[in-house]
Amino acid sequence: MLANARRNRICKLLQTQSAVTTAALAKKFNVSIETIRKDLLSLEKNNELVRVHGGAVLKASARPYWELSKRLDDKRPEKTEVSRLAANYIKNGDSIAIDTGSTAIEFIETLMERFDTLTIVTHSMDVFQKAHDFKNFNILLCGGYFLNRENSFYGTFAKDMLERIHVSKVFIFPWAVSLSNGICDSQPQLAEMQQELLSVGDKVIVLADSSKYEKSALIKVADMNPGYIYIADSRLPDEVKEVYKNNNITIITGEEDIK
Repeated sequence: MLANARRNRICKLLQTQSAVTTAALAKKFNVSIETIRKDLLSLEKNNELVRVHGGAVLKASARPYWELSKRLDDKRPEKTEVSRLAANYIKNGDSIAIDTGSTAIEFIETLMERFDTLTIVTHSMDVFQKAHDFKNFNILLCGGYFLNRENSFYGTFAKDMLERIHVSKVFIFPWAVSLSNGICDSQPQLAEMQQELLSVGDKVIVLADSSKYEKSALIKVADMNPGYIYIADSRLPDEVKEVYKNNNITIITGEEDIK
């Protein structure tokens, strides 16, 4: 196969699975690793992809913003799946911080099914309203300026409260995640709150359904961090998971991966 034809095939693979590994491509096209590396370098120069350790990813495209009310029923099974996986990192009596967003609503409902004693810090009005009088849930609501389209609080007063607390686990729900652009959000007010949340817990757990991986958004919250736990639903392509693994980022997509 000529180089141009092989490179076109690589681009088509990326369009369907968002990531490719150097080893898998070399095996598929029966060429050397060095040949594939040259292919990926050429394609990167043509702005077709982004090379990463062990392979390449599709250039992260921006996810359009929809306000919270329009996202509530979108990808609900995927949100439920990642919420159930993330709940496995919690035990009764834990103190946790929960970000805002439509996945946060699914997450708190999952916690109400599984636990009866938790201390929860949040700036989400939805999380607060659902759980403030549930069994032995203690809720600390970080109040401040109110962002109506996201039904959540932000700003100096909310961040000041976060600076005074410490929890065992932090759960954030970003708008997009990619190796090249990191953890991103579309709303600057919420990105500031997420940045603060990342600093208040012993463990950070990032929940994002598969449609958010290798996507981008307006505001960068943080670089990808190998110390964080990333959770996706089972629709995430294996190739994406493998490329992330090659870059020391582990994504949890099934019960068998929980440690």
